Amino acid sequence: MGGGGYGRRPLALAALAFLALLLLFILLMMPKGGSPLLWGARQPLIAASIEVEGRGSVSANGTLLRSWNSTKPFKLRLEARPEKCWAFKGWLVNGTPYSAEPNATLLVKGNTTVKAVFERLRYRLLFASNASWGLVAVNGSVVEAPYEVEAPCGSLLYLTLLAGSNETHGFAPLGFLVNGSFAGKPLELRVYGSANVTALYRVETHVLAIESNAPGAKVLVDGVETLLPVRIQRPRPFTAYIQAPAFIQVNDTFAWGSPEIQELRYRWGLGYVWVTLAPSSASVRVNGTASVRVLYRPTYKVGSAYVTWDPYYSRYQKVEGSTLVSTPRGHIFDFSLILPENWKTLKLRLEGKDVGGATVYYPYSWLGGDLYAEREARATVQFGTCDFVAEYTVVRDPPAAHIRVVSCALEVSVHDDYDVSGPWNFGEGMKQYLGRFICIAGGAYEVRIYVEVSG
Repeated sequence: MGGGGYGRRPLALAALAFLALLLLFILLMMPKGGSPLLWGARQPLIAASIEVEGRGSVSANGTLLRSWNSTKPFKLRLEARPEKCWAFKGWLVNGTPYSAEPNATLLVKGNTTVKAVFERLRYRLLFASNASWGLVAVNGSVVEAPYEVEAPCGSLLYLTLLAGSNETHGFAPLGFLVNGSFAGKPLELRVYGSANVTALYRVETHVLAIESNAPGAKVLVDGVETLLPVRIQRPRPFTAYIQAPAFIQVNDTFAWGSPEIQELRYRWGLGYVWVTLAPSSASVRVNGTASVRVLYRPTYKVGSAYVTWDPYYSRYQKVEGSTLVSTPRGHIFDFSLILPENWKTLKLRLEGKDVGGATVYYPYSWLGGDLYAEREARATVQFGTCDFVAEYTVVRDPPAAHIRVVSCALEVSVHDDYDVSGPWNFGEGMKQYLGRFICIAGGAYEVRIYVEVSG
């Protein structure tokens, strides 16, 4: 056993000697002032990472590397390039705004996160309309012009015009104008900038204008009392039914009577002329513009009746009791009678001074007939210039009539081809008419009408 221990001693001494040499080497190689606690420590790495928010590309020091590290501080030369429809907003360094310039230099001294922020461009679209109506469907959502919206760059908008109408106008879609250029309908609009979009409509309106020569006259239009003049508008062609009162009392001696509903129509060779539709009620078709007038005749009380005439052919002068005195305009004196409700017999005397020729018509009923389609019982004189007298006697029940004509003191035969059995009147109260009388009085300077009514 003693010999074995002696043999291991040289090995132990050799190990101690090696450890001593190793310790000496470490001490010699350790930096000055170093601590044995830092023996084996390494220099720390400085790391930088690059992130992107939005759509765009980023380069650092001319490369696309997103991760950088070093044991020493280092610089990054940064460059940002936005994609189409995007804009560079700025750099964030560890969440803090650093620079708004796309090209920037950053000194990295510690671990750093760099983010390039891109934002999508948005453009303003202004919607307008050439009409008071302007409904546009934008991607299915209906908006009313004028309207303003912001849309992302590159987005696709589907635009559709919506037809419609209000009480007076109709609106038919034509298409869109985009920045002044026609773009049709419907429209797919890719947004790459601000735009002015105009909705184009064909505006449709149909107008009926009704007037009257009787101030303050009221008529029924489709059953609704309407003060004249009036302008009626509809969005579509329409038919209006007009009813004019036959008699408008103004005061004890004057009224408006014998209405004619007339429409302004074009006649070749004549231009626009007033055409009579009916005496007191008519349907008017309006497709575009129609002008209608309700022409009344001035009406004066003569005895217990009223005498009314066409002011185009004659003018009023005065009433002398039961006689009306007038002067014709030109060669025609045209008048009608309105009788009281309870009339039974009428005596009428028509006198013309210095008449060169005359035709007198029997009274006739307007009920169900054309105003100017009268059948006539006429007395015609064509010789000389003298006084002319026509006397009528009309009985209401049973209906009967008699006419006697005297010209130049000579009785003239009457051509009686008219059914004198009536009916002579229609309506109620002061709406009762006794036909129409016409005296073609060539050169007459005075016409006198004497009326006697018994009831």
